[in-house]
Amino acid sequence: MNPEQDPRFFALLVHRGLISAELAQAALGSEDPAGYLIRGGHVTDDSWREWVDTQAGERPSLKRYELGDLIGEGGTARVFEAVDRVEGGTVALKILRTKFCSDPVATGAFVRESKLLMELQHGHIVKGFRVAREGSSIYCAMELVRGDCLQDRLNGGERVEEELALRIVTQVAEALSYLNTHGLVHRDVKPGNIILDGEGRAVLLDLGFAVKTDSGVSAESETTAGTAHYISPEQARGQQDIDVRADIYSLGATLYHLITGSLPFAGGSSEEVMAKQVLEALSGREIRALGLSPQTHYFIEKMMAKDKENRFQDSEDLRSEVSAYLESKEEERRAEDQAATRKKARRGRRLM
Repeated sequence: MNPEQDPRFFALLVHRGLISAELAQAALGSEDPAGYLIRGGHVTDDSWREWVDTQAGERPSLKRYELGDLIGEGGTARVFEAVDRVEGGTVALKILRTKFCSDPVATGAFVRESKLLMELQHGHIVKGFRVAREGSSIYCAMELVRGDCLQDRLNGGERVEEELALRIVTQVAEALSYLNTHGLVHRDVKPGNIILDGEGRAVLLDLGFAVKTDSGVSAESETTAGTAHYISPEQARGQQDIDVRADIYSLGATLYHLITGSLPFAGGSSEEVMAKQVLEALSGREIRALGLSPQTHYFIEKMMAKDKENRFQDSEDLRSEVSAYLESKEEERRAEDQAATRKKARRGRRLM
């Protein structure tokens, strides 16, 4: 629909405080909403065109970057593919939603996350390039990772094959180890924050909930953070002594979701789901029904233990154990292939 006659566009204008709700209704009730506003002196022709071109400020016109397709969005920001006019190349440009640009708490969190991405250097963590303000827009330019968001796969009804899911776990565990060496806990590991590129590289996104730790104690957050379906019991309780074991739990919940296609705990509200994270035992019914390996079942059970003392105690131990299992599976396949080759050769000699 033409935005000039789209009620959703006018709702956005009202939400941003550019026009009143009454004026929006009157304009939409006319045959020519844009003309109604311009002729009535409520907006200039140039300002109206700017509102349309920038989607009421949600898709700004920037000097350094030429915006392309919208590739992701959340509650506080939208992410566009964009061309860097200065250095060339294509980036992912995360732009803070206009309504938050005047909020010091929201802008502070956005800038903090952006600077953190710029400081970190790891192959399985998205790289940040710069954070800047242009006009009323605040943005962060990041590495553009071309691939599939794992949540999109799940939304499409696609489960992830068991060994691929375990390889993803080893790569994300590497990223968590790196964060841990920098005194950071991610706190929001989930399929929606992992992209798998065309070469099988898993990349962890979104450090918006990441906190610094001091001997495993977070002094920066007093409230529950993360996504209810994946957070650890200690996060659900709102505890402050959060460490890498909380991220290991979330990675276990992610692994469960990837290979079964179902959430480990479901409910009608976030509160209900968080209560289950704390109180209910994890069911192995889905894993058994799909014929998944006992070893994978063990990994999930250990990663998602209610008591963090019973989980993997650091992500390097997790990575090492899962990698060893994957290597053993690969060795089994090589041995089977060699046996099949020898059997075929013997059969060939008998036929000669």
